[in-house]
Amino acid sequence: MKLAVMLLIYTAVMLLALLLLDGLMRRAFPRKGKRIRIAACIVCAVLLLFSPAGALVSDGPLCWFFQRWGNVFTGFMLYFFGPLLLIRLPAVPVRLAAHRLRSRKDGERPGLSRGLLVCLLLLTVIVNIFGMHAAQDVRVTRYEIPKETLSQDEPLRIVLVADLHIGVNSSPSLMRKMTERINGQDADLVVVAGDLITSSFGAVRNTDAYADALRGIRSKYGVYAVYGNHDVDEPLLGGFTFAGGRAVRNPGLVRFVSGLGWHMLEDETVRLPELSGLVIAGRRDKSRPGDGIDKRKDLAELLGGTDPSAPVLLLQHEPEDLDLLGGCGVGLSLSGHTHDGQIFPGNLITRMLSPQSYGLRQWNGAYAAVTSGVGYYGPPIRVGTISEIAVIDLV
Repeated sequence: MKLAVMLLIYTAVMLLALLLLDGLMRRAFPRKGKRIRIAACIVCAVLLLFSPAGALVSDGPLCWFFQRWGNVFTGFMLYFFGPLLLIRLPAVPVRLAAHRLRSRKDGERPGLSRGLLVCLLLLTVIVNIFGMHAAQDVRVTRYEIPKETLSQDEPLRIVLVADLHIGVNSSPSLMRKMTERINGQDADLVVVAGDLITSSFGAVRNTDAYADALRGIRSKYGVYAVYGNHDVDEPLLGGFTFAGGRAVRNPGLVRFVSGLGWHMLEDETVRLPELSGLVIAGRRDKSRPGDGIDKRKDLAELLGGTDPSAPVLLLQHEPEDLDLLGGCGVGLSLSGHTHDGQIFPGNLITRMLSPQSYGLRQWNGAYAAVTSGVGYYGPPIRVGTISEIAVIDLV
């Protein structure tokens, strides 16, 4: 049922896109332009069908092919049809008010429509080229907080990374860049805040190359990680799952992470005596806890067995329960998940809707840092956001 509803919504969006394109082509080529118009609409329809095809085909090479190129085409379609929709929508009520829907002929000015068509094509190509470059350019973002936040006597450097999203559109080279940036920081701790893959471990090609890159991360006191909502196997359509039942973690992913030498925390805590007894608490993801589990532990339950006087670093994929941190004894919470919107205007939307979609902020005496992540979800681009590792210095 859920899949049927999603397909209906996707079909409606696709039809709207084709109507917008057909209208633009009619105005741009009013005479003898029927073949051009039909050809453009057919090509567009084929490209738009890649995404649902990837969702409907069983997991395997054909599915991953459709997913890979469906994601790429989505980025181009977004910056072609988005501006076109914004341009065309205001004209509808104007025409209705003027009773000129049938009498006005846009074909009288085909040059204007052709110019718009060229501008939209250039816009989507330029934005996607720069967006692909930005998605591969791993930057370093730095924050400073008092070392007393985690009861440290000496300065402490923590590197936070999240949302690697290894999958159909990723590459080992991006993970190597990330590792180089991390190792250049001389970190005391490295933490990974989930979404290592994108809902299919089988779609990860060349696992040895990824493992070699990630095993190279150096940290004085180790690498600690949690799983995210996409670290389970489930089908996706337009970025949303339509699978029913409990989400299950792929055993291959568990073995992959185990081979990296990371400390994976699944609703668990670990104490580091060498860092003034610092407790690192790692939460399962709320929406996809994995392993057939319905519900993760709440903060009080997760921290119930720890020394109330011990400093606590909370690692969770999604930035949640931020107003409860201080009351539960958490000094610092580190998260990802939001991608800071990843693609404009998504960054503006997430900043309006999320309590904290990015950056460092204080919550009732505790600090919370949210990173935009290293990888990308869906289109392999970043527009208005950056790929980053976050360095938190306790000084």
